[in-house]
Amino acid sequence: MMKNLFKLFAFLSIATLIACGGNEIEEEENIDIEKNPLGALMKMGENMEKQAKKMEEQMEERKDAKAMHYEELMKYLPESVDGYEKGEPKGESIDMNGMSYSSAHVEFTKGDEQLKVAVIDYNAALSMYSMATAMWATGFKIDTSEEMAQSVSLDENIHGWESIKKKSKDASLLLGVNDRFLITIEADNQEDFGFLKEIAQSMKLKNLTDL
Repeated sequence: MMKNLFKLFAFLSIATLIACGGNEIEEEENIDIEKNPLGALMKMGENMEKQAKKMEEQMEERKDAKAMHYEELMKYLPESVDGYEKGEPKGESIDMNGMSYSSAHVEFTKGDEQLKVAVIDYNAALSMYSMATAMWATGFKIDTSEEMAQSVSLDENIHGWESIKKKSKDASLLLGVNDRFLITIEADNQEDFGFLKEIAQSMKLKNLTDL
């Protein structure tokens, strides 16, 4: 599910470097990459430039920062989901080359259906966070016979990307919080994004905006 998004991001990153020399394009709230690929690329280029400036400032502020330990991150995972059986939460904290990041994740099952939820803290790995979220603020929308994907906002501090495969009904919701935390929610057998958003709203994500 995520592989196609990363391929798309890689393609757009390269293409943006070529497109940035073009004429200025009027901004749209939600750009359909299929209908207006140049507009989407230009908007991504603008967003990447803003992200780079913002990242430079934040990296200086966070130079001595440490990611939250995975045991603390586990407290932000869903405690239960109606109709699903909860597996054992797992996590890891990694320190390397002046960076640190942590993750906590859990899997729920209902028969053959799966629901996976993860919370990642990139507090001391801002470049990794920025690469993962660069295209969210561009207002991309992708709608093909196989997939529908678009930017999404749950509130003014929680933004992300939602995607669903129309044939397999695999759906994913990625959310960024406070330019630090990345939340991923993935489920199969979904018709839309309603269930994933319910899961996100049941989590204590607003508490993360104050960290």
